[in-house]
Amino acid sequence: MLKFLKFFFIGLLFFLVVFACKEKAEKTSLPKLGAAAIDFNCQDLEGQTWSLDKIKGKVVLLRFWADWCPYCRYEMPVIDKYYRKLKREGFLVLAVNVKQSAQVAESFTAQLDITFPIPLDPDGEIAKRYGVYAIPTNFLIDREGTIREILIGEVFREEKVLRDLLKNYFLFQEERDNL
Repeated sequence: MLKFLKFFFIGLLFFLVVFACKEKAEKTSLPKLGAAAIDFNCQDLEGQTWSLDKIKGKVVLLRFWADWCPYCRYEMPVIDKYYRKLKREGFLVLAVNVKQSAQVAESFTAQLDITFPIPLDPDGEIAKRYGVYAIPTNFLIDREGTIREILIGEVFREEKVLRDLLKNYFLFQEERDNL
């Protein structure tokens, strides 16, 4: 009987440990292609609070960046060009500044005349939840809130890359002219 109880408790302990670990892994899993984007709340440079749940219905480029990133200096104006063209049609760029002060982010974006929202992630918690390990990292999120692309590093040096990503969601002027 003592042997039975010993095996029973060892088995029960093993069962609990396995399910406890499984539950934790599911709660901390990183975003994946085809999965729902992880919601967050944060304020931008203008004091507006952003949440992905509140902007469903828009195509969102969620970008994690910092001012020391050389790619960000020439990619941000390319992104802003498409934001200005397509924002009325439902394109939103949330360029989350990671682990920097509002003053640093504001100075950088002012130099480049950036018009899209710049949410702040001063402690890096949002970036951590998204598994960001390199700057810049971009997530393209569709109108339903599903992650459709994950792009890491220098990707928008050429406008064509961003345009090709967005043509699945928007008609560009020359395409309208051909209709």
